[in-house]
Amino acid sequence: MPCAAKYWVLAMLAPLWSTGDACAAGAPRSLQQLRHTAWTVRDGAPPEIWALAQSRDGYLWLGTGSGLYRFDGARFERFRPMQGEHLPSLNVNSLLATRTGDLWIGFASGAVARLRAGHLATFDLGISSVPVLALAEDRAGVIWAVFGEDNRGGVARFRGGRWEVLDRRHGVAAGAATSVVAGMDGSVWIAVGGELAVLRPGAARFARVSASASERPQLRQAPDGAIWLSTGTRPGLQRIAGSAAGAPQTWVQPPMTANPRAESIFFDRRDGLWGTYGSGGVFRLGLDWVDGALLPNGLRERFGLERGLTSNLANPILKDREGNIWVGTNLGLDQFRETSAVVALGLPTDSRNGFRIAPGPAGAMFVTTNEALFLASPGRVARKLARLPRRPLILHTDALARVWIGTDRTLGIWSGTSVRDVPLPWRRPTPFALVEERPGRICVSSANGAFCRKGDRWVPEPLLATTGNPPTQILRDGAGRTWIAEGDRIELIEGTRRRGFSARKDLALGTVVVIAVRGNHVYAGGDFGLARFDGRRFVTLRSDVHPFLSRTAGIVETASGDLWLNTARGVVKVARSDLEVAFAHATRPIKARVFDRDDGMPGVAQQDSWSQTAFEAEDGRLWFLTRVGVAWIDPTQLFFNRLPPPVIIKSLTSGGRSYLGEAPILLPKGTSNLQIAYTATSLAVPSRVQFRYQLEGIDDGWVDAGTRREAFYTGLTPGSYRFRLMAANEDGVWNRQGATLAFTIPPTFVQSWTFRLLCGLAALLILGLLYRLRLRAAAHRIRARMAERMGERERIARELHDTLLQSVQTLTLHVQVAVEDLPRDAPERARLESALNRADRAISEGRDRVRDLRTQLDPEGIVEILAEIVAEQGFDPATGVRIQAIGDTRPLTPVALDEIVRIAGEAIANVRQHAKATQLRIEIRFARPLTIRLSDDGAGIPAAILERGGKAGHYGLQGMHERARKLRGTLAIRALAVGGTELVLTIPAHVAYARRGGSRWSAWRDRLPRLFNARLWRRLAASRHITID
Repeated sequence: MPCAAKYWVLAMLAPLWSTGDACAAGAPRSLQQLRHTAWTVRDGAPPEIWALAQSRDGYLWLGTGSGLYRFDGARFERFRPMQGEHLPSLNVNSLLATRTGDLWIGFASGAVARLRAGHLATFDLGISSVPVLALAEDRAGVIWAVFGEDNRGGVARFRGGRWEVLDRRHGVAAGAATSVVAGMDGSVWIAVGGELAVLRPGAARFARVSASASERPQLRQAPDGAIWLSTGTRPGLQRIAGSAAGAPQTWVQPPMTANPRAESIFFDRRDGLWGTYGSGGVFRLGLDWVDGALLPNGLRERFGLERGLTSNLANPILKDREGNIWVGTNLGLDQFRETSAVVALGLPTDSRNGFRIAPGPAGAMFVTTNEALFLASPGRVARKLARLPRRPLILHTDALARVWIGTDRTLGIWSGTSVRDVPLPWRRPTPFALVEERPGRICVSSANGAFCRKGDRWVPEPLLATTGNPPTQILRDGAGRTWIAEGDRIELIEGTRRRGFSARKDLALGTVVVIAVRGNHVYAGGDFGLARFDGRRFVTLRSDVHPFLSRTAGIVETASGDLWLNTARGVVKVARSDLEVAFAHATRPIKARVFDRDDGMPGVAQQDSWSQTAFEAEDGRLWFLTRVGVAWIDPTQLFFNRLPPPVIIKSLTSGGRSYLGEAPILLPKGTSNLQIAYTATSLAVPSRVQFRYQLEGIDDGWVDAGTRREAFYTGLTPGSYRFRLMAANEDGVWNRQGATLAFTIPPTFVQSWTFRLLCGLAALLILGLLYRLRLRAAAHRIRARMAERMGERERIARELHDTLLQSVQTLTLHVQVAVEDLPRDAPERARLESALNRADRAISEGRDRVRDLRTQLDPEGIVEILAEIVAEQGFDPATGVRIQAIGDTRPLTPVALDEIVRIAGEAIANVRQHAKATQLRIEIRFARPLTIRLSDDGAGIPAAILERGGKAGHYGLQGMHERARKLRGTLAIRALAVGGTELVLTIPAHVAYARRGGSRWSAWRDRLPRLFNARLWRRLAASRHITID
């Protein structure tokens, strides 16, 4: 374009550009640009809302004609007093949340109630059936109430624990009182009996203020300290007093309705004055600071039923601590709040074929709809520039500030007043793509070929032509490369070289919807995610891993390196650092922030493969296209809720009974299942509030509950528990202090430690009994085997006596008879007599062995038996022998006694024959187990013999060990350090001891004969070196 033409276009656009610049940042947003949310009766909201208040715990309280309600952002709950308490009326007219956390409630019946820590106290002002219309708390903490109806009413204050009704003595006029305001300077303003009065700090009486106050006036104090009056005598609002010197007494006219009188007014430090009409909805007046005073700036807006308000019959209005504006109506509750995304004003809310957008001057943007071209800017209503005869597909602003508009038939240039058509280089209508090949040089490409504009004609450009699908977008990057999107492919043109990328290689996007460039970064968005070119190939972030990347239709990388995307989930922001991590590790979760309808977006990304749906304006704002509107976001002024949400444990429910979540709770015995209800009073976007909880002793760590506001536990056992809760607001700010609830489940008798102890004792007794039975059975088997063995010995003894001994005896008699027949001097007689003598000795030994087989040892005579064995061994008199019994003597089983005697006899014989000992000590310990210890001071047994268990060819020690094992006992033999040997025989009690029967006298009676065993005592007398203890 010639320079003259260029300047002519700039001159034509200058007035519009200056308009956009006048709408710079900082201007208050229109009511239509605020996020409006409505709750009606169908959503659980109560009707007839007359009063609003926010308590210190974050609850929004609603005073209605049907009772008192509270709202946590997710659920409306009707207030139910504790047992024994009751509301004096269901018709609530006024509410006040105090600095100390109390909630004061004014009723239509004339009563006032105070809700403190869940308990309700009711007060009577003494004037029945006169509604309490307003409540206030002054700087000193005094509570003020005004009440009135017709000509009755008055003013009261609560101090010292009681209400005091004021009268003329206090400077209060007679009549109905309608409003009270506690000033920032400590003053109190009232409207009563058609007059205004003020109680200055330190004054005892109210002083009358000259101002018109008829028709139920409402009073409010502005942030500059001025008092504003709403009255019906003269439609409008009057500024009657202020702290700024010389501030005028101003009348302000709200947007007119059928009933212009304001029911309630409220000052927002940023947006001005808000108010509600009796039947006209909500209005807002703009105010500006002028020399320290807030004065009207002429901005007037109204929001009513036709724009989505629940009803035009609006009354209370309140701003909560998060900055949300709340309005109560006769049909529900409305919320207004500022969001990060702002809808552009003046554009259609839908476009059948979508919107197109291109950067304009000074932060403004050109926007096309189905039929028109607009210029939109952040602070003004969009202006319609031209009507378009055909459906636009392409909108482009070139380097010469020309605006190109493409349809499927034509290409036009907007000249500042109209659109001039430029014929396309093909005849048949067909979609095409447009690119600015270099500043001012426009090229187009379609299925009919590629051409570039040269002067007033088109010249072919084969390099831009495609052989497959028609191109949907063509883009030039800073390095002079050309990128072409066609279907599911991207073509790269560098000089004269072409290179393709597709799903068969590394571009797994499905249909390529958008290409974007910033510096060296080339991005592509499509059905299945986002891709970035790394110089060799595209690295793809798939939407099946990152769902918010689904159908990426708009891409903008800002100067800071952050990436903004317009997707099917909303607008997505990915910080630069997180973006680099994501492309380095494509399967890891991405930290991203999503902006959706809760953030002010009118919808999700417009699905269109012919144009970019996200653009950055000159002022840094980002513009996004949706099917239902155009919105912008200022990255430098993102709304971020920094207030951690108050966390409240509402109740614990178990067994059909609910317990309030305040003090420690003692649950019934046997409780095992319970449910805990909790909430967080973040009112801005309650659907995004996240919760974590932990039941100490049950949960190993914090449980991410998401947005769920209940916790369930089953199978709990008796004990003391502590439930911990924390929550995060919509922007992820956590209240880590949270809330806790302690509760105790006492045990039933069968769950108590007493019962467990008794069960343990019973189990021990049963185990002991089973053990005793097992031992008894084992002992019975041993006794049975021993009895069998003893019977066998007796049988052998009988057989030996009746056969061998009798036969030998008979033989010797026959030999004796034969010997008697021989002469006395015959040599054979002497030899035969010698043989007979040897035979007699053999018979005697046989009888001894038979006697041993048949002999029954005394079960309680182990000491005497061992003493007899010692005596029979014939120890040297110089050898001292000491036999000691420790403990009460107990009878031994025959088996044990027999084996013990044989083991001890073998040991005593070894001492006699080999030890050369001077001392032998035998200790018998009657305990559990039975222990027999023999020790001497002799030569001892060599260590090698002890290790081998005896000498080769000798079986004495081996036999002793075998006999000990038969008794399930142990035999330990060791050499003593001082010389000698020690033998310790240990036998389990249940094997060693016999069950004692009869009385103690019977036992002693059986032992008496042993005490007078003459043979034993004769032997012991002859062996005085043997000592028995």
